[in-house]
Amino acid sequence: MQDIADRLGISRGTVSLVLSGKAKEGRIGDELQNRVKELARELNYIPNEIARSLSTGVTKTIGVIVPDISNEFFGKMIFFIQEQAKYHGYAVITINTNECLKDFDEAVTILMNKQVDGIILVPVEGGNEIVKKIMSRKIPLVLIDRFYEDIDTTYIVTDNYDASSRAIELILNEGYKRNAVICYDINLFALTERKKGCIDVLKKHGVYDERLIKNIHYDNQEIEIEKAITDLKNEPDKVEAIFFCTRRIFLTGVKYMHQQGIHIPGDMRVICFDEVDAFSFANIPVTYIKQPIQQIGEKAIEALFDQIRGSDQAEHIVLNSEIKFSL
Repeated sequence: MQDIADRLGISRGTVSLVLSGKAKEGRIGDELQNRVKELARELNYIPNEIARSLSTGVTKTIGVIVPDISNEFFGKMIFFIQEQAKYHGYAVITINTNECLKDFDEAVTILMNKQVDGIILVPVEGGNEIVKKIMSRKIPLVLIDRFYEDIDTTYIVTDNYDASSRAIELILNEGYKRNAVICYDINLFALTERKKGCIDVLKKHGVYDERLIKNIHYDNQEIEIEKAITDLKNEPDKVEAIFFCTRRIFLTGVKYMHQQGIHIPGDMRVICFDEVDAFSFANIPVTYIKQPIQQIGEKAIEALFDQIRGSDQAEHIVLNSEIKFSL
């Protein structure tokens, strides 16, 4: 900036005002602004964002923490979050946790040390105190997809119970009475609500069978999903449909259904909580629950920037999902 000032015979303060977008505040004419910007381009001027953040207290970055970036659901959500953040002139730092509490804690620490202006995160099981740590630092925070019932913070989620209930009702009305549920054994509100929605409807219709509810541990899911499919295939009373609580469980489950010669839907009907891109070309009919991913991402950014601008009101936003068919 000093080089530009010397070359144009003006003060460094004037250059700073122009390059920081505050020329109007300094009553700097358009002609001088253009000369400063043109010379800055010639000299390959790049703003020192670290120095700027030290003086303004604003880093123009936000952090996003997700449990599985390879999951289409979270990958798409990050895309919409980044697009909206870019619109506001912000960059996004994304960190993956693999549903691991230690990784979750480290991710939060990294983002706080980088002094991000806000954090959007998907909680992991047992991370309550870590989220409280963020809140104690007064860092703008939005939870997405899941939330902790004992913490009053802003969250954007879908109505998991309602969507699962409606999907099971639909299958029962089509005549499929022996329905299994395969879900992660994780004590997080979204997943427990999906399973509860299924179980409540099955009980209401008098067709609930505890043996058909398969709880899968995240760290050992490949082996346990394969075993669950084998057990359901070998049930003495034929299992007619399987509800998969997540897309990852669905993809793994369908793989083992094919390996074991289970035809879909001839032998068993399948339901997936979430849309999978492969539905567009996979030659199997699937009932699936389509969550409003773009809406979740955009509302998360909107709520986060409300907090960055000074709002301290916790918002609880619950969105509806659609039940769709792949064929």
